[in-house]
Amino acid sequence: MQATPWLAVTILLLIAIFDVCVLMIPIPIAPEFVEGRLKLSGPHVGVAVGLISSAYHLGNSISSAMMGDISDVHGRKPVILLGMLTSCVSVVLFPLSTTLWMAVGNRFLCGFFNANITMTKSSLSDLSRTWDADRRNMVFGYLGAAWGLARFFSSAFVGFTSGIMLPFLPFAADNPFFFPCFASSCFVLLTTIAAALFLPETLPLRSRENRTNASDAQITRFRGTTMLGRLRDLKHFGGSALLKLLVLHMFHQGLNGGIVTCFVLLLALSDGEGGYGMSANEVGLVFSFYGVVGLFFQVFCYGPLCKTFGIRKSYAVGTFLLAVGSICLVLGTELVTVSNVNAVRMGIVMACTIPQAIGFMCGLPVLIVLIANASPHDLMGLTQGTAQSSGSFFRMLGPLVFAAFFSYSVGRTGPWGTFSIFAVGYFGMTLSTYNLPRSLEYPLKGSHLDSDALQRSEHQ
Repeated sequence: MQATPWLAVTILLLIAIFDVCVLMIPIPIAPEFVEGRLKLSGPHVGVAVGLISSAYHLGNSISSAMMGDISDVHGRKPVILLGMLTSCVSVVLFPLSTTLWMAVGNRFLCGFFNANITMTKSSLSDLSRTWDADRRNMVFGYLGAAWGLARFFSSAFVGFTSGIMLPFLPFAADNPFFFPCFASSCFVLLTTIAAALFLPETLPLRSRENRTNASDAQITRFRGTTMLGRLRDLKHFGGSALLKLLVLHMFHQGLNGGIVTCFVLLLALSDGEGGYGMSANEVGLVFSFYGVVGLFFQVFCYGPLCKTFGIRKSYAVGTFLLAVGSICLVLGTELVTVSNVNAVRMGIVMACTIPQAIGFMCGLPVLIVLIANASPHDLMGLTQGTAQSSGSFFRMLGPLVFAAFFSYSVGRTGPWGTFSIFAVGYFGMTLSTYNLPRSLEYPLKGSHLDSDALQRSEHQ
């Protein structure tokens, strides 16, 4: 049996950790940043938080498929290094924004040049293509654990260091948001150096030559086509199951992006308006617990769950827990009224996040495995890039639409209306897993040029 290349896997997991940190770091401080730094107030805060959260995903949605296609020809490593360097610069500049559009532009450019979510998934798919199913699922489980650790690291770090001043830097002497972003960019820079020195190219030269020299290169390159065109062509090469998974991925990303942003707004919303009334530090503490629960589940429970039920049923479990967790998050606003003791109130809030935290860890990470299994191996970068591109577009819409709806509906229906929509959406995704083919439990054999290998049974 082929040995696991642990050095490459470890570096890829570090890249995933700090990539999610880059994505998450502005979130816990966003309400205070918008009010204190950008001088906005009232309903404009929710809209501004939604715009800042969405801008990264808008940039990512435009570029990810193109970056994935480029990586299928030129390799994963150059695209990874570009994304890491861009993240390093944009994170340190974000807290220096003085207007909403500066902040939004910063996040947009960061997302546009950073395709590392796509690249880590594609690189792990390259490495694990010939492994047995249990070991492949385990490594993708580690990827989910890395995301959980990133949520813990970034939220805890921001929560505990927000407010630290750097008086020896004139441009940041009175900026309470600069230090956590500056320190995070240093961690990203160190990881970039490690990747440059020690990360091997995971895409075999043979696969790159196949993409470059194939007689139907004009079809497989997908340059200049629309997103619908890419989805149509990927359906042709990967079957209807791949198309269905890509559509599920879009809506899952939209719901995930929306609920994370609305949960932050719910935590910061005052008691009198139906929220939890928490500070940025307390929000960071809640997200830290959220990340620890997800990490614990991913390390100790993810593998046994997939091995016992298979990855299709595991995804159904994850989406069902997300539906239940959506109700629990808003139910907690009623439960905290039983006590005025801060420790008790914090314990209730943390308990209410448990179903959601577990659902996050066996939802999208499992769907990523299903997409990897459905894709021809020599189109993995394009498949994951298309998934990330379309998913990022919906993840951009999620915070924008749901944050605006949350802000303007609080005075009418309270937070219940928004979170009920999340619950219905996630439960609909649970039902959609019913007729996924059994063949998705294992990687697809053969390239996109091998038509016999690509024939999946739609009735398995």
